[in-house]
Amino acid sequence: MSLTLQRDLDRRNVAFDHDFIFKRRSFDFKSLITRYRGTNCVPAQHGVIVTAWQKSIYRFGGIPLEETIVATILVRWDGKVHGVSLDRRCHGGLGRLCNFVHLEHCMARALRGRPFADFCRVCPTAGAAQCLHLFEVLSSASSFYAHLRDQGRTSGSEEELLNIYPERGCIRAVDEHWVLGEERRAVCTLRHLEPPKTTIRRLPRVLHSRMQIAYDEETVLDEELHTSEFPEVYGQMNRILAKFSRIEKKAFDVKGRMRFTNATAFTGLMLLALANEAMHVFRAIRIGMMLNDLQSNGARDTCIAFSAIQNTYKQNQNSRRPE
Repeated sequence: MSLTLQRDLDRRNVAFDHDFIFKRRSFDFKSLITRYRGTNCVPAQHGVIVTAWQKSIYRFGGIPLEETIVATILVRWDGKVHGVSLDRRCHGGLGRLCNFVHLEHCMARALRGRPFADFCRVCPTAGAAQCLHLFEVLSSASSFYAHLRDQGRTSGSEEELLNIYPERGCIRAVDEHWVLGEERRAVCTLRHLEPPKTTIRRLPRVLHSRMQIAYDEETVLDEELHTSEFPEVYGQMNRILAKFSRIEKKAFDVKGRMRFTNATAFTGLMLLALANEAMHVFRAIRIGMMLNDLQSNGARDTCIAFSAIQNTYKQNQNSRRPE
């Protein structure tokens, strides 16, 4: 990489300052989970500098846990990636085990010289990116870059803020999304018809609930969930939230697949909120163990949350096959 291009990727020389992402705190202490994400595209001398970020704040047992990832991608005027850089202040849920220097080199090798809009063809799964959260950030950035390109633009931004609140007999999620100056608001309420039951690892198993989603103050989805096993909880919830994702895509007039949204992560975050309801004593310790199980599938190595998701999907598919 030339010295000029390296300077373009240096966060101190990028017009978009990353500091506010790391300094941002959630002072809404009623919120159990906060996820703040976004993408910013700025034209530069050699192409478009794409900055994408995702900050998750979990407040389990009164102990806040923050996970922040900020990626900068230099896309040449021909649409191909020239370089990828991760802010050195990034940290994941497994602390030092989240080796972002290694991930940066892996992503640079995989993406350099490839069309950025085709990121999900180069890295079709989180496994290819070796990190679920980095995959979410880069796939969101690629999708928004493609959306700008389809509109004939080289600059623009989108931001999204999600808060999940545990309330008596229900869980409520409030999502606010700004895309190119247009704002949309969604409220998802999961109301229990019966108290949920969990697995030995405190993941939801038996669920009799009603999920309602209001979009811009209009109810767009209202369905019930009845499950007896965890894969069913994941599958039914994912099916409903996939419908919401299509509604949001239409509202923002996105032509291709819309990945720059929290809707794709709604299921996992709602499952964490449901698991939190089952905690009584030693809440923070149990949540920590559960996060490790979801992120590493019971292993003790680096984050492979995609394995847990893939295994759940396979179990769900196998349960549908006839004997």
